[in-house]
Amino acid sequence: SIFVLLFFTTPENPEFERANAKSDIYKGFDTLNSKGSLRIDALNNNATAIDNDLDDFLPPFASLDITIFNRSFVNLTSPHTEAESDTIVVSYYLTGAAGNYTPREIRAYVWGFK
Repeated sequence: SIFVLLFFTTPENPEFERANAKSDIYKGFDTLNSKGSLRIDALNNNATAIDNDLDDFLPPFASLDITIFNRSFVNLTSPHTEAESDTIVVSYYLTGAAGNYTPREIRAYVWGFK
């Protein structure tokens, strides 16, 4: 049984962690968008609220930073300052609210992978 444990366990691949984190963040964006809170927070440039809501979709070791851009790609919130080599970025686009065309791009920067 020791032979099986030593030689037939699959080693962890850090790329799988990153791919799973990207998928989880995107699912988080979709969930928040379906609730309506993502659109409200994005239009109010409330990156902190989006950051707090998305924390539930991340593994405990990962760090998250949210940045919101307008249609001219002007950063409306504080810029992402981490310069980690293992940072992944997930973008999510919103068109605004009914009768109010104010598109936003929300970027989630995630780092802290092993």
